[in-house]
Amino acid sequence: MKLVASALMAGLVVYGAKALPAFIDKRSTWGVMLFILLAFAFIVVCFVAILRSRTRIDATHIEQSWITNKRVAIADITQVKLIYIPGLAWLIAPRLIVKTRRPGSTVFHTADPMVLAAFARLSLGQAPLPS
Repeated sequence: MKLVASALMAGLVVYGAKALPAFIDKRSTWGVMLFILLAFAFIVVCFVAILRSRTRIDATHIEQSWITNKRVAIADITQVKLIYIPGLAWLIAPRLIVKTRRPGSTVFHTADPMVLAAFARLSLGQAPLPS
């Protein structure tokens, strides 16, 4: 996923560099330029978050850092769903969807084989880490 995100970011930068002279020549309004700048800043923040994010699972908690951090106690989980399509993990990021006693659900993405194996064990009702 980091490679796909990097390729998309590189493509966006190249396309933006080619399109920038057209915006300057048309003398676009400040509102349009501000919108484009804010959209690009948001994309950069998300890209950096993808590159820096970490997912961790142990016997008691699942944690994931991103723009905001997520943490769920395994004891609070009421339902688990693992979405993973072998061979397409480069396109569809494997994810664990957990429902807890709180309303709503939490989604944890991963690409690490060891974390994915722990997610698989958890989704089968086993301890996330082998005994």
